Amino acid sequence: MGKTYIFGHKNPDTDSITSSLVMANLETKLGRDVEACALGTPNKETEYVLNYLGISAPKILKDGDILDGSDVILVDHNNPEESISNLDSVNILKIVDHHCVKLSTSYPLYYRAEPVRMHRDNYV
Repeated sequence: MGKTYIFGHKNPDTDSITSSLVMANLETKLGRDVEACALGTPNKETEYVLNYLGISAPKILKDGDILDGSDVILVDHNNPEESISNLDSVNILKIVDHHCVKLSTSYPLYYRAEPVRMHRDNYV
């Protein structure tokens, strides 16, 4: 079993980047060979947060960097349109998200979708 790549959606924001870093930390502590990645350059807010905390930004992936058959964990997204172009050709091990479910697989996987309450009745 090779490395597992963990990434959020394209045009990553702070929750997408930090989710990949936190998930990579957890998976590493569970003894898995993982790498936190990003599907784009972090925005200014995210750069500020990372700099403030003294944390390096994850490696930025280009289209084609994740080979067919690779193991991946998706965070902060599950919409194929917001992900890598070959999402249907990789092995999705887990999804941790807070958005509406947009993805289906032909196999069972760990899937946690928990809405985040931000204001009285608004969820994201």
